[in-house]
Amino acid sequence: MQTSTSNTPLYSGYKKRTTNWTSVRLLNVYRLGLATIFFGQSFVSPSPLLKIVDLTLYSWSSFAFLVLALIWIVATRIERRGFQSQVSLQIYSDTIIIILLMHACGGISSGLGMLLIISVAITGLLTEQALAILFASLASLGLLGQHVYSVINIPGYTGTSTQVGILGASLIATAIVTHNLMMRVRSSEQLIQQRERDVALLSALNQEIIENLQAGVIVLNRNDQIRHINRAALEMLHIANRQSISLSGDCPKLLAELETWRDATDETSASLPSETGTDNIQVSFRELQSEGQPNTMIFLNDVSSIRDSMQQAKLASLGHLTASIAHEIRNPLGAISYATELLDENDELGESDQRMLEIIHQHTLRINHIIEDILTISRGSSTVKEHIDLGSWLPSFIDRFCQSGLADADIFQLEIEAGNTGLQFDNGHLTQILTNLCTNACVHGASDKPITIRVFATPAYPLCIEIADQGPGISSKILDQIFEPFYTTSHHGSGLGLYIVGQLCELNNAFISAQINPHNGTSFILQMTSLATDPQEEK
Repeated sequence: MQTSTSNTPLYSGYKKRTTNWTSVRLLNVYRLGLATIFFGQSFVSPSPLLKIVDLTLYSWSSFAFLVLALIWIVATRIERRGFQSQVSLQIYSDTIIIILLMHACGGISSGLGMLLIISVAITGLLTEQALAILFASLASLGLLGQHVYSVINIPGYTGTSTQVGILGASLIATAIVTHNLMMRVRSSEQLIQQRERDVALLSALNQEIIENLQAGVIVLNRNDQIRHINRAALEMLHIANRQSISLSGDCPKLLAELETWRDATDETSASLPSETGTDNIQVSFRELQSEGQPNTMIFLNDVSSIRDSMQQAKLASLGHLTASIAHEIRNPLGAISYATELLDENDELGESDQRMLEIIHQHTLRINHIIEDILTISRGSSTVKEHIDLGSWLPSFIDRFCQSGLADADIFQLEIEAGNTGLQFDNGHLTQILTNLCTNACVHGASDKPITIRVFATPAYPLCIEIADQGPGISSKILDQIFEPFYTTSHHGSGLGLYIVGQLCELNNAFISAQINPHNGTSFILQMTSLATDPQEEK
């Protein structure tokens, strides 16, 4: 058994989770827009959005905010390695700038401290929990320091320590909550990615298994269009192009079998397999439901391989049987034949005794013939193929056959219809095959009707040889059995002649079949799978 390996990965498309630079770029856009708004307010007096107490501090702080926003945008596009460091520096600078802007606008009562919650939330989403809590704590300390400074140095300061405490606690809570939410999101993302990997792996495994099945598999949608077909099915149906396939155009017999199965299948047995056969292919149908849509699976099994296995088993049995026959039967059979000859020399035997001796002699010859046939099958023979031109070979064969006294020369009709009559075949095997078939035609055909030997070609086989008689023919019920070993309808035959013919055909890559011809006789057709090249052309 041959196996093949492939270096192609079973699944693809999954990428390891990378650093989230997209979120950092969105943060930079948000920061740039916010810094632009703050910096623009420094040129409007009075500002419609903010109550600016210290215009100088506000102007420089908003300008620094705008410059840093531009720097961070450039930094994230140039340097892509220090993700954690860049995020930390950005959040540090945002915290300091926002606290300075808040101080320039009157302190905690200005409401600008709420912008720190956004920065801390982004830190919790992009960094580790410890770092997010650290930023929240530093921001809380910065708010507390600004509050203490304002209380001491600014007369009429309206901010309270309660506001500072609530905002600081909110920052720490935001850091914890956002990080926990992000952990759940990442856990769900990893679970989804794992499921995607599993689905991709299962899909690839199913594809690999289906493609390497010895059975053919065809999947049809509800419109009987082919969704998938594996290599085995293509080979069994003799289809070369996988891209454009339709049951009606490429497999009309299979479509007819499918419609017959559907007509015979009721709703209660729709999921049960149904089996039929066409062209030596066993067909099995199954109805599937995928996403609410009916799909049909067709399984194809090559029955010829099963028959080959059975024949091999028969050959193995015959091989063991041959040794026993050769040693246990042939020796006593020789003694019987010798004793029969001695008795035949006795002149005192009566007519009835002579008849008994003839019967004994006849049946010993038949048994010996069976033994010879079995030994021929078990020993086998080497095949020496050579170029044979049937146009000149067949007339010579007919002359030799007739010279043996088995038939008259005028009983044969030779018809050459094929243009190329050359083939590669073992000369001795071809002689033995045609001798056996012509002998059967002479014995079982009508004595006053001709035997036709016709050479022709078909779309499936480039060269065929037909031996047709006009006798009583063979019943259609036993046509498939006549090539089996020991099957015979004659009391004088061994039942191995046609079996040996089939074996010799297989040795030469040919096939033998039998059918009833238009004259109600029997036609044996020898089918060649390929033509031979003219030896003159090869030179």
